[in-house]
Amino acid sequence: MNRKAHGFTIVELLIVIVVIAILAAISVAAYTTIQERAKTSRRNSEMAQLLKAITLARTATGKTLSEITWSTYSIGGCIATGSSSNPSGLEPKDLPKTSNCWLQYYSNLDKISAASGVDLSSFRNGDERGNPYMWDENEGEGGDYCRADNAIRYFTGNGISFSNGPIIPKLYPTC
Repeated sequence: MNRKAHGFTIVELLIVIVVIAILAAISVAAYTTIQERAKTSRRNSEMAQLLKAITLARTATGKTLSEITWSTYSIGGCIATGSSSNPSGLEPKDLPKTSNCWLQYYSNLDKISAASGVDLSSFRNGDERGNPYMWDENEGEGGDYCRADNAIRYFTGNGISFSNGPIIPKLYPTC
């Protein structure tokens, strides 16, 4: 009597393994895309919250952002390669939290928070990558209320390169 084995052949097992590998690759790619979209969404939400706090601070005080923070670029020292704040041109998240870059960021957050009444303590650790947000406070700088480059910015992860987020509307929109 001939008994036949009832098992899977090597070819059938290899096909199953290949199908599982393809499904796993598709899942990982989808998960990575979803994670990136979630990070982008979080960053955009945080920048919108910061923009609201800045707008409230300026409305409540009747002052430009540079008059509230007493600076013209929130963390300009962070992006100045070779400066004492960032001599190596590192991404700010790689700088010690005691560097001038971070100290100025904390100080400006505190001033905006105090002027607006909005708690910005959740911003002290920076964005989802650990970098501080930047904003250009130059409306009214040197008496020029017509400059149009006021924006909230974020670091892109390529050293000190950054991208623009939302534009901060002018306090004096007559220009």
